[in-house]
Amino acid sequence: MRIAAAIAFGIFTMSALSANADESSGSQWRFTETTLFELIQNGYSIVAVTRDAARAGSSSAEDTFFLQKTNSVYKCFENHAVDASAKRPSAPVECYELTKPSVTTK
Repeated sequence: MRIAAAIAFGIFTMSALSANADESSGSQWRFTETTLFELIQNGYSIVAVTRDAARAGSSSAEDTFFLQKTNSVYKCFENHAVDASAKRPSAPVECYELTKPSVTTK
């Protein structure tokens, strides 16, 4: 259980540093078409969830779900309208897979 907590903390720390990752060179997170639902159905467990509150002037908040299965890790972003009556995400959930960082040469 301590290992899972340490992994979740490490993932949370990586997320705080990388925010919404993209496919830019050197990124450790690669966009995937796999959905949050599919990940859960394929045996991934949610090991951590974070929430970024709405910023001033913004009408949405973002939840980040971290999922793990053995040595494979994904993070998925879900945006919600701040309006309490909103029952659905304001945008599709986007998922990213943790990959070996790409090396760029100059």
